[in-house]
Formats: sequence, structure tokens, C-alpha cells
Amino acid sequence: MSRVIIKIAKIKINFMRFFNSRLAAFVNAVIIALSDNVNFPLTQPMLTNLSDLLASFNTAMANAQNRDKVLIGIRDTARAALLLQLNSVASSVTFEAAGDRDKLLSSGFDLYKRTGDGPPSTLGPITGFKVVDSDIPGGLKLMCDGAKNCKSYMHQITPDPLTPNSAWQSVTTTTKEYTFANLPSSKKFWCRILAIGTKGQVSMSDPLSRVTQ
Repeated sequence: MSRVIIKIAKIKINFMRFFNSRLAAFVNAVIIALSDNVNFPLTQPMLTNLSDLLASFNTAMANAQNRDKVLIGIRDTARAALLLQLNSVASSVTFEAAGDRDKLLSSGFDLYKRTGDGPPSTLGPITGFKVVDSDIPGGLKLMCDGAKNCKSYMHQITPDPLTPNSAWQSVTTTTKEYTFANLPSSKKFWCRILAIGTKGQVSMSDPLSRVTQ
């Protein structure tokens, strides 16, 4: 079977490949990369709607953790709306870049590889991860020292017991710390942080537990 060689820089638009939390992290990385990016002036007005749809999707994911069928349907509808806007942004970026690979690389989107393209930079492990009580009642603060070549972070929390099927509440940020507030008191939670690289690489901390005050 012959190998397909990509001669013109193109964005990978098969966004359906992302599971929910990974999709949220990817969209957040795209928004960060495109915000105030001088290569894409026509795309800038589209970012507000993309950010709003991402916020709605994050909320819907959190609300659907109890596996309620209605809330899962709302989450899936929010995901569909987010994907639709993401495709529109990708089309706008493609138009403005006009095949310029350097411009497309600055957009945060994944590109098809060309012959000779090297692997993405190695994403280092998350170091210094800890969970502490916050100044906010019922709050737990997740923090770490960071990870090499990281572009954004996903902070996650789930109630005890921790199982392979645990539903994680996720918040994606560009900062190394985040506080989950208004948690029930005297309850044990498990927490972890995911680091997201510039080309979608993921590094995950070991989970830590803490009982809320």
C-alpha cells in the first residue's frame, strides 16, 4: 500500500475522534492559540461564540456525571453545537492561512504530517502535584509545578470511591492551579491534573485524595 504524502498544509478536521474531556481541552488550546493571533483577523469574532459553547459543554459534562438520561442528552447536544462551531473556525482558519503551514501551526489545530515532519516535543511529567483546602468553604485547591512543553491544564475531581468508571468533573485552564468550590463537607474526593501539549500530547498526574472541611 502506497503512503499518502501531504504536499499542502491541511488541518485535521476529524474532531469526532476526541472523547468529551479531551475535546474540551483541545478546544481550549485552539482558543488560546487563536486569541489575538495576527494571522487570523477574520476568525477573531468567532472565538467568543466558541468560548461560550465550550463553557456550556463543560457545564453539561459536569451535570451529566450522575448518568441521568436527560442530562446526558443535553451534554450530547452541547457537544454537537461545539463541534459545529469548531468546524466553522477551522474553515475560517484554513481560508485565512491559504496553505501557509507556519500560520496553520500557530492556530492550535492539528495538521496532517508532511514527509520529514518530526514528532511533537516531549511532554514532561506533572511535578509537585498536591491538593489543599482552599479559603472558600467546601473548597479543594489543585496545584502543581507544571509540565515541560505544556500549553494548558485540565483539573479533575471525582467523589470517593475511585474506580475505573469514575465520572470526573473537569475544568480546563491555562493556570497550574484551580479551586473546586461548594463541595459537601466531610466527604472524600479524588483529584488529578492533566497537562495538554501543543500538539495534543497528554500527561496525567497520579490521583490524590482529600476530605473536605
